[in-house]
Amino acid sequence: MYVCKDNYIIQEIRSCETNIKDAYKETKDKTFFPTKHLITRWFNIFNNEIFNNTIHPFHDIEIKRKQGCHAETCAEEDKNGNVYGTLSISERFINKNEFLYTLAHEMIHQWQWMELNQLDHGKTFWKWKNKLAQFEIPLTIKI
Repeated sequence: MYVCKDNYIIQEIRSCETNIKDAYKETKDKTFFPTKHLITRWFNIFNNEIFNNTIHPFHDIEIKRKQGCHAETCAEEDKNGNVYGTLSISERFINKNEFLYTLAHEMIHQWQWMELNQLDHGKTFWKWKNKLAQFEIPLTIKI
């Protein structure tokens, strides 16, 4: 699939600092603070443009200080066997791209949990690498 370079996601990615290592040296005015509204907005954009609306929305979104990671998808199951995921995401990122890359990563975990009842960085995780690359979003396990 060819993605037009004037695609909204690509333009947004290019408008921000994309070199994460250099971004750590930047001043605090580039710090990005996500809100539930922005997380939901970007979730919907990614879901439509990248994932063809195959990702179920997160049951809940928690924004809080994280140590050792930027975010995590918390897999949950109720007593009736219904599965759902909660997104726990950092209250701040060094820039908007770090946030966007992290959200895409966690959306893959949400897909894994809802479709396969698993969360890992195995074959089903990495199968999304080329798709994300079409939108200039790197898929990594460390940012």
